[in-house]
Amino acid sequence: MKEKRVREIRITDYPAIYLLNRDFNPDLHPFSEQKVKEKIETITRKTNDIVLVCEQEEEVIGYIHGSPYELLFSDSFVNILGFVVKKACRNQGTGSMLIESLETWGKTNGFSGIKLLSHPSRTSAHRFYERRGYAFTKDQKNFIKTFG
Repeated sequence: MKEKRVREIRITDYPAIYLLNRDFNPDLHPFSEQKVKEKIETITRKTNDIVLVCEQEEEVIGYIHGSPYELLFSDSFVNILGFVVKKACRNQGTGSMLIESLETWGKTNGFSGIKLLSHPSRTSAHRFYERRGYAFTKDQKNFIKTFG
């Protein structure tokens, strides 16, 4: 089996992240490679977020994006904002490596747990999370207002 490793994202990973995003959601094509590069720069330089990538033979085959989640009525959590594994590499332990690495980072940095949102149609993802001890808490509706 080809060896995999998890590491923090680098700005030079932007072409691979762009392709992973397209693989996950083909409708994201207006979000260019250049915009992905700019987002990686912003996230790594201006936030406390963590983005981990999984490499196999120097190819980025997945990533997970965690963001500190602070509330005035709850302990601190890490919020998973993005989690993508290349289609051809799914069900081979890549997602497990990424989420376990994020959990370790969260524990090491004093967070009480991890939270995430998952679309109701993603039933295989739900089973993935449940097998790892994540509990379903509630259905929500997401609202967005864009400026511009």
